[in-house]
Order: sequence, then structure tokens, then C-alpha cells
Amino acid sequence: MRVIFPSLAALAFCVSACGGPSGDGARPNPTDSATAALSPTDQAMTTTPDSRPEGAYRLLGVVDPEMDSVVSFALKVPRDWQVRQQFTRRWVGASPQNQIYLSLSAPDGSSQIEYLPSRTYNHAEGPLIEENNASARSMGMPIVRDPNDLTPMPPVAYIRQVLLPQLAQQGFQMRGVGNEQEAPQTRDEYQRIVSRGSVDGVLPNGNKARVECRIFVGAQQTQGNTFYSWNAIPSITQTSGDLAAAHAHTLVAQQSIVSNPNWLQRNQALQNRGAQMNSDASRRQHEATMGQIDANTAAMTQQHNQRMGDIQRWGDANTARHNERMDDMDRNQAAFENRMASGDRQQEIAVDGIRGESKYVDPSTGQRVKVEDGYNHVYRDNRNPNQYYGSDTPINAGQVDWQELQKVSLRDY
Repeated sequence: MRVIFPSLAALAFCVSACGGPSGDGARPNPTDSATAALSPTDQAMTTTPDSRPEGAYRLLGVVDPEMDSVVSFALKVPRDWQVRQQFTRRWVGASPQNQIYLSLSAPDGSSQIEYLPSRTYNHAEGPLIEENNASARSMGMPIVRDPNDLTPMPPVAYIRQVLLPQLAQQGFQMRGVGNEQEAPQTRDEYQRIVSRGSVDGVLPNGNKARVECRIFVGAQQTQGNTFYSWNAIPSITQTSGDLAAAHAHTLVAQQSIVSNPNWLQRNQALQNRGAQMNSDASRRQHEATMGQIDANTAAMTQQHNQRMGDIQRWGDANTARHNERMDDMDRNQAAFENRMASGDRQQEIAVDGIRGESKYVDPSTGQRVKVEDGYNHVYRDNRNPNQYYGSDTPINAGQVDWQELQKVSLRDY
């Protein structure tokens, strides 16, 4: 179940300069864009005292090129700073995720502020989730997790564990990371938990930098299960001068955002259509999964009945062989001992059959183990060598770090 909060689907940009969530948290290659020309409606929406010529800030309209270049929201930026903006969408199924990137640069190049696309995560926990995972494991089906499944975490922890490693992969390096700061948590009008945190460091060019992240966590509880939908909104402030003064511009922009109601309405309609289409697709997938589970159950029942028939036949054969050995005992002791050795092997086969087990060998080590019989394919979990999985259909074991085992023939038992 995926919980969609109205604030995340349509109003995320109202609390951040980066707008909607990003697919991978990457810093896009920004394209030059002049300050957006506002329509009369947009101008009325974004008029503030600081838009006067003598003010320290000007109002920047961020346009949505996929919606006739309408202004999505506006925010205050230093009057003489150069601005670059990029507005795209990433599609998760049929749901659009807004990706907005802004770069502000001082005229002398001494300071720069980047508002990076945000990243949306989902996480669920509780008895229903554990039950579904256990059911999948019992059917020999791998548990597939959403790549955006992440437990909510504080901003500084997110910066250190997730954001900085992602930025490092794109060439962003920062040394001397420290001066961790976190503001007290608050709740917004949608009852989301809002938190802010940052770390400071030094870039290779000698500039001081502050990597900041604002996190918005929404949760919904259903029958003892908790479903989280949360997003992280990062920004990077760097300067060769006073870092606190440069970061003050970052805060002004974040706190001055005004949204365009017309864009809000159109964007919400787009979100609603996508959510409905994704919901329909999830329902169809669930029905297909349940059908597969039913088919697997029927196949397992048939295989169990076949095993029981084999056990009966093996039992009858063992009884006949035992009687034959007893009749031959007086005639030849050596032959009796050989037959006893053969009988031990058959007895082991019979016992294993009664238990519904068979011997399998790991081709990579030669180790033999006894596991539950009745599957076309048996795998060992390399991360947990004592865990085995059975499946009637082949699985790409390399993708889940499993090793397929080979069944030992009865003559080699």
C-alpha cells in the first residue's frame, strides 16, 4: 500500500525551493534561463514589498515548461545575482514527480547557492508487512523492495549516510565535515513532521560550504501498520567569504515561496490521474500474484501426494528386500553384509522420503545437505548459508546472491 499525502503530491514546492521530488537526488546540469516573465495573474500573486527596485531582493518566477511555461511558484533571490533554473518531471509509473533545480550566483562569483531536486521515499512497517514477506518466502518467491524504500531519519543522518555519498558519486567532494546543526522539529499544516539540519565543510577550491537538508515526514496508521511517505530537500551554499551571511540568502529564498493557485490546480489534477492509474496497476499486479500463489499451492499439494505414493512404493520394496536378506542370511554371511550395506542406503532413502527430504549438493563446495523435497529448483542464500529456498520456476540466483543446489541421484545417495 502506498500512501499519498496531498501535501507531498501537490504542495511540496510550497515549503521548499526545490519543489517536487527527484528520482535519484542527482544535481542536474542546469540550463541558463532568464527571470520568468509573469502574467498579470502571476504578478498579483507574487507581489511583495521587497520587489521594489531599491530592495535587496527581487522576485523570481519558476516556470513549468510542460504546462505552457506557467509560473509554478515564486521566491525572493538577491537582486543582482545570476539565476539558472531547470524544471522537469520524472515518472514513477503514471505518477509525475517534479524535479526543480535552481542555482544562484553572486556577481563576483564569490558565493553560490544550489537548491537540488528533492527525493521522495516510502516505507511501511507492521504485522501486515511481516506477514506478506513471510508468505512470499514460504512460496519460494524473492522479496522485491522498492528502491525508494527507506526508513525516515534525522536530517544530519540523512546528509551523512545518503546525500553526501550520492553527491560524491557525481564529483562533489567536501573535507573537514563537521559543525552539525539540527533545528527543533515542528509540524506543518498537513501534520507532517518537519526537521532541518546541516553540516559544514571545505570544498577542493577552498570555499566554505554548508550542505543543508529539510525533511518532511508524513505517516498513516492502518490496523497496527504504519505507512510513511517522506521527502528530503537538499541545498548547498558555498562561499569564499562569510558562510553565515551567504546562507542567510538561502533562508530568505526558502521562507519567501509563494505558489500559483492556477498551477497548483493543474498539477494536482495530473497527480490525481497518475495516482489512480498506479492504483489500478497495483491492483492488477496483486490479483496476478494471488493467482500465482494459488497455482503454487495446488502444485505443492500434487507433489506432496506424489511423494506419499513414492514413500509407499519404497516401503513395499524395502520390506521385500528385507525378507530376501533374512532368507539369504544362513547361506552366505558375506553376501548378507553386502546386502546390509545396500539396505542401509535404501533405509536412508526411505526415511528421507517419509520426511519429505532429499540430498542436495552445492556444486561450488561439494557440501551435501538434506532439504525439503518437492521443488524443481533449490537454492542456498549465500548471505545466510543455513537458509534454503525452493521454487518450481528458475530464479536468477546471481541477482539475489543465491547458489542453486543439485539433487543427488538415488544411486549416489
